[in-house]
Amino acid sequence: MASANEQVLFSIGEVAAIVGLSRHTIRAWERRHRLQPRRTASGQRRYTAEDVALLMHVKHAVAQHRLSLKVAFGSAQGELSVPAVQEAAAPGLWRSAVDLLPEMILILDVDGFISAANRAASTTLGVPAEDLVGRHLADLLERSANGTDVRLLLQRACVRRTCFELELLAVSGRQAWEFDCRPFSSEGAPHLAVIARPPEVLRTDG
Repeated sequence: MASANEQVLFSIGEVAAIVGLSRHTIRAWERRHRLQPRRTASGQRRYTAEDVALLMHVKHAVAQHRLSLKVAFGSAQGELSVPAVQEAAAPGLWRSAVDLLPEMILILDVDGFISAANRAASTTLGVPAEDLVGRHLADLLERSANGTDVRLLLQRACVRRTCFELELLAVSGRQAWEFDCRPFSSEGAPHLAVIARPPEVLRTDG
């Protein structure tokens, strides 16, 4: 399990492959929108997971939400507030199956907004299932996260699988939950699957 404080750096070639942009485009966006990657002693660019997540956010906002680059970068850097585009919750068989599981299962878009969630997530977070869609997961978790920067953890998870533990104040009281965050792509758009295992599951498997 990777530490939340572990710093991973990517070359521009790796970033181009992860995000799906050319190196030329990445360098152009840097010049125009104040993205400043680190540099090695020899002058080669090195990008943090947060840099990669920002580029993914911008690409998704431009392609899916038809935002201009300026607005997309402003949203990604927290300078502008752009309303979430809500996606329909997954229907039918998938919904019926995941509602039977004790784990919280949530699907997020690249910006961290919930697209779908199962019954366990609704019960644990204390929010009706229909009201979870369009909410930012970090806003729901940070109420009981004791200073943990959940937004940063979710940003990193959009780039590479991330696991972390949080104590949540649930209906049954304050308990530790393990969050397993796995990035994936659906219909050309990046998403994040978040699977949170309750204490009783951790004890059974541990």
